[in-house]
Amino acid sequence: MTVKELFPGLMGMAIFFTSTAVGPAILPWEARSKTLERLVSSPVEVWALLLGDVFASFVFGLLISLIPLAVAVLMGVEVAHLLVFCLGMILATICFASLSILLSVYPPTDVPATVMMLSSLVRFPLVFISGVFVPVEEMPAWGQTIASASPLTYFIDLARYSTTGISYYSLPIDLVVLAVSTLLFLVVSIKLHERFLPQRLS
Repeated sequence: MTVKELFPGLMGMAIFFTSTAVGPAILPWEARSKTLERLVSSPVEVWALLLGDVFASFVFGLLISLIPLAVAVLMGVEVAHLLVFCLGMILATICFASLSILLSVYPPTDVPATVMMLSSLVRFPLVFISGVFVPVEEMPAWGQTIASASPLTYFIDLARYSTTGISYYSLPIDLVVLAVSTLLFLVVSIKLHERFLPQRLS
């Protein structure tokens, strides 16, 4: 396979793993250092606290992901639809950063290693079902159904369209699914954190 063919999957993995690397560890570390207790006792809503964590994960994921992007460009990969790719990259990074906060909900512990281990049980399988190694159109019907449930699939499809002009889903579907997934992850995260936050502090 050429670098151009590998580019969508590699960028997908880079954005996915960097954006979800920080989020699961933030709240446990804050709970352990008693920072979380001070934040909760201050006039700050839980949703605002979580959005701050999402922003931290977003910035970390976006900045680190620029490195493989720069390497790919230097190796001759041409991003024909640059605006589409940049929009998809930003949207996907926000989406995965929101997912990272959802992955930090349970167990409500102050041990980062425990949360990171359980979040890895979710993150790694997602890579294998999201068209990183096998394009969605080459999967069996049941594989395509499973792949459609992963937001990573839609960014890889969008990145593929940006470089080759070929996509399995349409561009609007890719963008809409990433946006809807972001909102879903945020809403569910806020609701669950509001429920489990007292247990993390106890």
